Amino acid sequence: MSLESVKQDHEKRLKMEAAEERIQGKDGWNKFPLFWFPLFLSYRCTRRCSYCYAFNQVGDDSHPEMDENTFSRLLTWIPEVWNVNHVKVNAISFLGGEPLLRTDRIRKVMDAVCSHTDGMQGLVNTNGDLVDSVAWDDLEQIRWVTVNITDIGIGELSRRMKIIRDRSNVINQTIAATLDDFNLERIIDISRFGIENGYRLRFSKNLFKGADTDYKRRVLKKYHELCDLLEDYCVHGYDLHTTFLIDLLIPLWDLDESPYPCGKRIAAVFPDGTIGPCLRDHAFKTGTIFDADPLSKIRCSTFHFDVGESDIPTECRVCESKTTCQGGCPRDKLLLTGTRSGKSVVCEIHKEIIPRLRYLEQLKPVRPRSGR
Repeated sequence: MSLESVKQDHEKRLKMEAAEERIQGKDGWNKFPLFWFPLFLSYRCTRRCSYCYAFNQVGDDSHPEMDENTFSRLLTWIPEVWNVNHVKVNAISFLGGEPLLRTDRIRKVMDAVCSHTDGMQGLVNTNGDLVDSVAWDDLEQIRWVTVNITDIGIGELSRRMKIIRDRSNVINQTIAATLDDFNLERIIDISRFGIENGYRLRFSKNLFKGADTDYKRRVLKKYHELCDLLEDYCVHGYDLHTTFLIDLLIPLWDLDESPYPCGKRIAAVFPDGTIGPCLRDHAFKTGTIFDADPLSKIRCSTFHFDVGESDIPTECRVCESKTTCQGGCPRDKLLLTGTRSGKSVVCEIHKEIIPRLRYLEQLKPVRPRSGR
């Protein structure tokens, strides 16, 4: 055995020993990522969706794509953060913009992760516009792909997801839909297609509808219709997943601590090399990837998504849905009310829908939980 091979084996063994000492989820959540790296390497996109967080906050930003110097630093920065975050399961999530415009960078990031950490879950979030021309070899280490249906038909969505299944190494595909007026009306059709083809589902409200009471009323009605549909599929033996199904909620979390890493274990990186504690707030930055002490730069109490925070009402602390809702997303409250205090901006929706999501899980046969 060569000296180089001995060195590599030694380094690998040290990584494994260090990994065994890292914190991870409890009581069936051991595979759930407790640290997230949402990477916005570019704001370039094939679309301009009205509900896109990036488009609404930065538009045609002066830093549309990460420059080479910053990207080079990112490749060393991610392992550095991993080395000090003491978390067992980490996730790298490629967002944008449209990440499939630069698959070469996805490959380089994943190569750096595999070489200098004990590995992370690799996720790509795409609109699927480029699946016919993408360099699939660049995505060989990606196991999770989420396709945003945007405004395309279900037939075209089916074609795109089949290409991803046939040409990539994914073990799971998710259909995501932000509920603008168009997708809100076809949520049942999207769900039927996804369930019957073995895809996971993820639905998010259009937050830029603000406090529109009519919109929230329609969303609640459609969520109930969705739960009716899912219950029917569940009793007929279909394997359904409620984690992240609606507004990124984690319905089954019933542990004492909050499951949401916001302001604690999210290292969102933006195209200009700035970092922040929230993947949906592209205006709030806490540092850069060139700063020392990276963990301190992503810790921000303003974004702590936790019912135990002092400005969460007593009503929330005794609510039966508290371990899932956690008082509501701080970023949503900041956007719509100007303060992170108070109840969730969709409290009435959560009170009705979270119990239904939990009931769905009771209908399912007992299986080992994947945490995803």
